[in-house]
Amino acid sequence: MGNIASPEPMPSRSIARALPDRLLELVFPLTTSAIFTAAALLFWVQPMFGKLVLPLMGGTPAVWAATLLFFQTALLAGYLYAHALGRYLPLRAQLLVHMCVLLLATFALPVGIPSGIQPPADSMPVFWLFGLFTVTVGAPYTAVAATSPLLQRWFSMSGHPAAANPYQLYVASNIGSLVGLLGYPLLVEPVAGASLQTILWSAGFLLLILMIGLGALALQTRGRDATTQEAVASTTVTTFDRFRWVALSFVPSSLLLGVTTHITTDIAAMPLLWALPLALYLLTFIVAFADKPLISRPILLKAETISLVLLASVLWFKDANAAGLAVSLFAFFVIALARHGELVLTKPPAGNLTEFYLWMSLGGALGGLFNAIVAPMAFDTIAEYPLTLAAAAFTRLLMVPAADRRKLATGDFLLPALAVIAVVAMHMLSFDIAQTPAITVALVIAALGVAVYSFHGQAWRFALGLASILALLLGKFDSTLLHEERSFFGAYRIFSVPETNQLILSHGSTIHGAQNVGEAHPTPLTYYAKEGPLGQALTALRPNAPSLHFGVVGMGTGASACYATAGDTWTFYEIDPLVVSLARDHGAFRFLRDCTPNARIVTGDARLSLAAEPDAIFDVLILDAFSSDSIPTHLMTRQALQLARTKLAPDGVILFNISNRYLKLEPVVANTARAAGLTGITQFFRSTEEQAKHMITSSHWIALSNSPEKLSRIAANGKWRPLEPDATTPVWTDDYSSLIGVISFK
Repeated sequence: MGNIASPEPMPSRSIARALPDRLLELVFPLTTSAIFTAAALLFWVQPMFGKLVLPLMGGTPAVWAATLLFFQTALLAGYLYAHALGRYLPLRAQLLVHMCVLLLATFALPVGIPSGIQPPADSMPVFWLFGLFTVTVGAPYTAVAATSPLLQRWFSMSGHPAAANPYQLYVASNIGSLVGLLGYPLLVEPVAGASLQTILWSAGFLLLILMIGLGALALQTRGRDATTQEAVASTTVTTFDRFRWVALSFVPSSLLLGVTTHITTDIAAMPLLWALPLALYLLTFIVAFADKPLISRPILLKAETISLVLLASVLWFKDANAAGLAVSLFAFFVIALARHGELVLTKPPAGNLTEFYLWMSLGGALGGLFNAIVAPMAFDTIAEYPLTLAAAAFTRLLMVPAADRRKLATGDFLLPALAVIAVVAMHMLSFDIAQTPAITVALVIAALGVAVYSFHGQAWRFALGLASILALLLGKFDSTLLHEERSFFGAYRIFSVPETNQLILSHGSTIHGAQNVGEAHPTPLTYYAKEGPLGQALTALRPNAPSLHFGVVGMGTGASACYATAGDTWTFYEIDPLVVSLARDHGAFRFLRDCTPNARIVTGDARLSLAAEPDAIFDVLILDAFSSDSIPTHLMTRQALQLARTKLAPDGVILFNISNRYLKLEPVVANTARAAGLTGITQFFRSTEEQAKHMITSSHWIALSNSPEKLSRIAANGKWRPLEPDATTPVWTDDYSSLIGVISFK
């Protein structure tokens, strides 16, 4: 064979230079992957930590609000840290400091709640909860939150062909957020317990550090001096710019929570429905920050005008259902997309990138603060939703050139003046929405809608006109509505049904109790009617038991109290003090007053309250916190049932109300009951059409006990069947539970 020249060995210095050069080629994919991973981790850890703290703190909405507020605050802190790092340090120092911060945060891994820790005795330990989150997840979360703006800033200094527009990487961030949001309930939660989830999240955090480290290595070996690296275009940011960024971020953030509360309370309490608005919210960022706008600004603003007018009209009606859901989500999407699109149009050069994200995050945090904390304390109804819709219309003034933001003219107040006249006339003429034909109301709203749409291009007139329509919502009169009030736990209404002479307590579309007006002795209705499973069971348990000790989790109107007889002892556990007030003190409902005037009432989370009770004290324990979609999963786990079992007398009975429109809870209770050493029977009671007219509703109950004799006595009427475990449904524990697999729309 002929001589073949062998390749010259590569000098060691050339090899040393080759690795950074190869890494430099990977700057864009590494940066994109790291931003995607960071965003997914952020949206994974929030529901995960909320779930971890649930058995410890209970399922109060105030705890969830505090949890949400903590993560929004930590996000803002991360953006503030990123802005300070980018402003005061050169690139190489930024890389070094952030890598040190990430490595220091690993000392908090794996994230989780320390065993044996207990909350303080006060009823709202918000500061303790903030402290717990800060110690356990604060450092990793804040470090991850800072990663996206920092990586975008560093990428703008890399010399990559796409570095002139680092904002395009924000699309990867929001895709990662969307994957984290949907992936947690659909992929992670169904297959992994909470302890394994924390390990997986920690592994993802370590992977993120590796990605950032490789990217930092490539950037540090560019051989460019610090002056060149910092030579990124910037501009002077004005006070108006900052205000505009905050306002344009505030409205979508507030609307996100407002529309979620509205559709899950007033339209359909469907499982995981809350994820739809959040998914649309993230989608608007993806669309808005794309290289080329998918929807032109004029078309988007016209769509927004139409959707706002339609939504203002839909909000007039009580039973919007599918139409209301579609209009609400469409209006939210176009409003959020328009404002996020405006943020893109007004974004500064890359040199001001971290400040831009800082003010955006401040607006988002203020929106969350307004809805989660301020609104429940300030309003008796979900007033923040229409108020933010009006605010959305006023932000149109920030979306037009300065020359078009003219001063108010006399004609701008025409529609508001007409609205004031209409509200006054409605009250003077007793314009009753409950009695007025829907077509009349629709015509009124349609006329106002046409008036608003006719000058949708005039920002002041459009804003004031839409605000006028929404103001009419506050002025409408409904003779059936007797009382409205709100707490951290929900917005409640007491209204009358003239056709049947009844009073109803509702939380949005969910009825929590009803009472016949004028009865000498109140008769239990709805789920608690004598014809239903609860009435059958309590009637069967009465012979040879003249006095019983009852525990009731969930009060509603207190209808179950009217199964009491002389000598009984009753204890009610209710998480919401407002429900206690409405059932006992308001005067509309008489169940507690007439049937158990001396009942003991314990406010607070039922699981925590039951744990403080002596063992073996209840003959009957009624668990009635399982209606609609808002089931407290921490009351349905093996540990929760084992706790309930210790509070039962040796032959005591647990009666579960698992009535639900969208969840198959029977297999869950069957499996957890068997795991807790209990046996049971079940009945799905289907009311007749005539019974339904008189508020005797269909219901699904389960009876559990250690006493076969007690269960046989209840089942003697032949309407109950044995409770059979389901091998296809995992046992729910404090570590594992998932709604996926038990959702049913039949």
